[in-house]
Amino acid sequence: MKIESLELTNYRNYETAKINFGSKINVFIGKNASGKTNILESIYILALARSYRTNENQNLINQDKDNSIIKAHIKHSKRYKIDEHKIIFSKKGKVVTFNKKPFKKISDYISKFNVIIFQPEDFYLIKGSPKEKRKYFNLEIGQINNRYLFDLGEYNNLIKTKNEYLKTIDFNNYDKNYIETINYQLAKRAKNIYLERKKFLNKINEKITKINEKLKTFQNFKIIMTSAIEIETEEEKIEEKLYLKYNNALFKEIQMNQTLFGPHRDDFIFIANDNDANEFCSQGQQRMAILMLKLSEIEVFKDVTEEYPVLLLDDVFSELDEEKKKKIINYLYKRMQIIITTTDLNNLDVDVLSKADIFVVKNKKIKKQDRKTEV
Repeated sequence: MKIESLELTNYRNYETAKINFGSKINVFIGKNASGKTNILESIYILALARSYRTNENQNLINQDKDNSIIKAHIKHSKRYKIDEHKIIFSKKGKVVTFNKKPFKKISDYISKFNVIIFQPEDFYLIKGSPKEKRKYFNLEIGQINNRYLFDLGEYNNLIKTKNEYLKTIDFNNYDKNYIETINYQLAKRAKNIYLERKKFLNKINEKITKINEKLKTFQNFKIIMTSAIEIETEEEKIEEKLYLKYNNALFKEIQMNQTLFGPHRDDFIFIANDNDANEFCSQGQQRMAILMLKLSEIEVFKDVTEEYPVLLLDDVFSELDEEKKKKIINYLYKRMQIIITTTDLNNLDVDVLSKADIFVVKNKKIKKQDRKTEV
């Protein structure tokens, strides 16, 4: 899939902007705080109906305006069709439409358009809290499986209901049937979530092994999930084990006023050369570990959807050596559309620039640069 055009109205620092993208490499050059990242953010929002930078809709609306609009036309290679994606943000919320059809449930919209973003802030995937990492993997799995998002939403609602009830009871005064009914429903949803996370990580690690052989970054590298139960258990027994574990934990949960285990407590750990990458890898190695995750996701998305996602690279090339830059671009160039931001074209290989459509971002305007003109 490829994004053909993007229109922004009252979005962040842009009153109006329209971009017609090239089908391969697109480079946006501009000073820091010029609005380059806003462009990548708007494309990400079209895929996931949410920003990765803010939870407040108001932050996405140009000052003194009532709403902001992001609209794009996306070409799908397997359907030979161009779809219109549009999201309107206001103080009241957001309206998401696909080919002019509004969606009541965001989970039904996600997976219509897929992106992978690689940015300097991605170190949280190794160094961050379990909650931050779960949020990332939940959204990535959701991009290719919106049923997963449905199960996750139902699970989170059940956890909220159960935790609220736990705060109102004590050891001598609770409704056993009510709690066991919630635990039964939790076990059903938790099983589905665990199995999809396991399936996704298996696919990711399979791709990571092949990518590591090409980049030769680590002796071995994988991502593991820490969870409260052994997911290698036979599938039909996972739900039973979860249900029993929820019930057996009841007295401790009453004491703590919260549900103490389940998918909402899991963590994802990067293991490089048989060690936790958070503790034993340099910053450069951690960056490469994150990059390998992103590259593996690209291939997993392709296997599942039969299309490559759009790749967003936010000012990341300045911190990679020339050899790695060339290997990465050569690996990606013929596969997919790439959108890159940078403050300096010298951060990019001459060969990359010769293949790229270049856009200058300055004074809240976006102007396509003639390839023969120096920036």
